[in-house]
Amino acid sequence: MSLVQTQYDRALLSLAGGVSSSTRLNKAINRPMLIDRAEGCRVWDLDGKEYIDLCCSHGATLLGHGDARVQAAVEKALSRGAPCSYENETHAELAALLCETVPCLERVRFTGSGTEATGHCIRLARACTGRTKLLRFEGNFHGYHDQVMFMSAGEIGLVNGPLKPISTGVTPGMDQHLIQIPYNRPGVLEEIFARHAHEMAAAILEPIWFNAGCILPTMEFITTLRRLTEKHGVILLFDEVLSAFRMCPGGAQEYLLITPDLCTLGKAVGGGYPLSVFGGRKDLMDRLMPIGDCQHSGTYNGHPVVVAAGLAAVKAYRSPGFYEHIHAVAARLFPGLQAIFDRHGIKARVQGLGARFGVYFGLNEKITSYDQAQQHDRGQMLRFIAAAIANGVYFHDYGGAACHHGFCGAMSEGDAEEALIRLDLAVSALASRT
Repeated sequence: MSLVQTQYDRALLSLAGGVSSSTRLNKAINRPMLIDRAEGCRVWDLDGKEYIDLCCSHGATLLGHGDARVQAAVEKALSRGAPCSYENETHAELAALLCETVPCLERVRFTGSGTEATGHCIRLARACTGRTKLLRFEGNFHGYHDQVMFMSAGEIGLVNGPLKPISTGVTPGMDQHLIQIPYNRPGVLEEIFARHAHEMAAAILEPIWFNAGCILPTMEFITTLRRLTEKHGVILLFDEVLSAFRMCPGGAQEYLLITPDLCTLGKAVGGGYPLSVFGGRKDLMDRLMPIGDCQHSGTYNGHPVVVAAGLAAVKAYRSPGFYEHIHAVAARLFPGLQAIFDRHGIKARVQGLGARFGVYFGLNEKITSYDQAQQHDRGQMLRFIAAAIANGVYFHDYGGAACHHGFCGAMSEGDAEEALIRLDLAVSALASRT
């Protein structure tokens, strides 16, 4: 028996479900990946098999595994004793660099996860406006706290339709504070603000919707949202846990030329270490304690090791040529993968921006909405992921309809070419079984 299977069987005896996080079970192979080591754009499992990594820690290792700059910063922080729950000079240095880099940031706070970041932002928005309702967009993902763990209870695409919890155990009645509408529908925005703006504390969205693969907002939609939130005093909150640093240093808000009032940053901001950030306008952030009346605290907030890693990572993202390289690899990888599907007669659409992308099986047209993404052939996707893994390319399955994938800055154009050769074999095998 392989070491991978042996260790997974062992984990099942003490870890709930054999994993430390629910979505680490990849349903395409019916087990998690058990990784021994990683370097650059590659990982090796416990059996020594090598994979080109197109998951990249769900986007957290944008620089690549074991980046020397991040590793040196972490080792320096450890050499100083890594005192937890204290401040040092790197906190202010990283904060200043983020405020210089991300358009909406005038003040920031550090925390540990995207879930924490969105939760604190929602509380802050309610404190600042005195209102309670949250406008959200159907299918957008904002973490695992009870305030956002809801989905449509029936038909997709309804305006403020009934909601149901995504998980058991969610506090009953939380949905009364949510208004949910379809994404990319500017006319619906006009309607919902006319009826409910006086109740809304914030509008939260993934400005570039990577959690549904890769869906971009139309300019009419995103500019209408910005205009209406400004007009009605509703806080515009960009959840950039996944989109931050993906296509340019300032993330989706720089790319779209739309500046929100607050935003969250996650995954890539920590350089592969558990750091998330929330921040925005000074007048809003000044409501946080100790100078304001809205609470945000935590023993591990801004741990010196992860702040050091984050500082090294953000400096790397701002270095000359970083995004030119990202876009060059994307220009080879995304059309190359589309060409493989087309050549083998597999109906699929590849959509990407910067270092993240989605693959929609069974669809050819441009994906612009949630109801389109829901038509994606999940069974075919799982078969593709299994074939890719068998041929040494790792894609992750998140358990939903569409999935987001990505590459890292350590991937060369040659690595991308090698990945495409392996994926050609995978898709050929998939086509022969279809």
